[in-house]
Amino acid sequence: MKTYVTKRILQMIPLFIGVALVTFLILSLVGDPFTQMMVNPRIRPADIARLKHQWGFDLPIYLRFFKWFWSMLTGNWGLSIFAGGRAVTELVGHAIGWTLKFSLAAFILAFVVSVPIGIYSAIRQYTLFDYVFTGFSFFGMSMPTFWFGFVLLMIFGLKLHWLPIGGIMTPGMESAPFFARVLDQAKYFILPVIVLSFFQMGSWMRYTRSSMLEVVHQDYLRTARAKGLPERTVIVKHALRNALIPIVTLLGLALPGLISGAMITETVFAIPGMGRLTLNAMTSNDFPLAMACLLIESYLLILGNLVADLLYAMVDPRIKYS
Repeated sequence: MKTYVTKRILQMIPLFIGVALVTFLILSLVGDPFTQMMVNPRIRPADIARLKHQWGFDLPIYLRFFKWFWSMLTGNWGLSIFAGGRAVTELVGHAIGWTLKFSLAAFILAFVVSVPIGIYSAIRQYTLFDYVFTGFSFFGMSMPTFWFGFVLLMIFGLKLHWLPIGGIMTPGMESAPFFARVLDQAKYFILPVIVLSFFQMGSWMRYTRSSMLEVVHQDYLRTARAKGLPERTVIVKHALRNALIPIVTLLGLALPGLISGAMITETVFAIPGMGRLTLNAMTSNDFPLAMACLLIESYLLILGNLVADLLYAMVDPRIKYS
């Protein structure tokens, strides 16, 4: 296992560099972020030239890449262009905290609800329960998150006035006691957590059901039942463990989303997380901030694949890494 992990980590090094280079080149195609300042008659060309020199945009593209890449490796991610010159690390650190709070809640809710329902649907195939939740899963996968979010905002926020329609905290609660702040923030996270978990539930439910259907009729399960094992033991210990590999793949690919956030959901509910930060950086052509956000999300996806590969050996003892 140690040899495999070491080999995979070494293989990821050129992949990291390649992702950084491709991302840098693609964002460079957008153009100079200071070009739009030239149309403003109040900004002098000398000031624009000074800003270009300060952010390194007066260098050739290959020198600018090496300068940026070395700065990133040393922990200096630069300053945001359109966020008042604030440090990129400060903006990213603040956004990750909010994203983790609501993404982790949505992840846990989706997993706890969808996996048991998917298992039970496979066991009770072609029953009313299976038909109802199969339709529910298709509905969840096809539902546009922005539309579903607006519907919930209109019903529970504007019509019933049960929940706030956006934001993360009631103004003035910043100095309140800890538990009071937690309860206040929970009201703001209910709707975005439902929207994000609803989309995940649909796909996870379908994958769990289809994966279980591949094993519930296998001969070794008939043998286990013939030996007198309880049905719960047959399903949980024998069937589920062999059906977990596709589910583990989904979980590994979902882990980066805990940090990178959900761009549409965070924008609809005005959550200052990584998804909304990435969208704002891209639309404002904030090159240093956009590079940091996109690289974090890309690297987390690569790490998520590695985590999924390692989890395979834990759920299936037949898989050996050398």
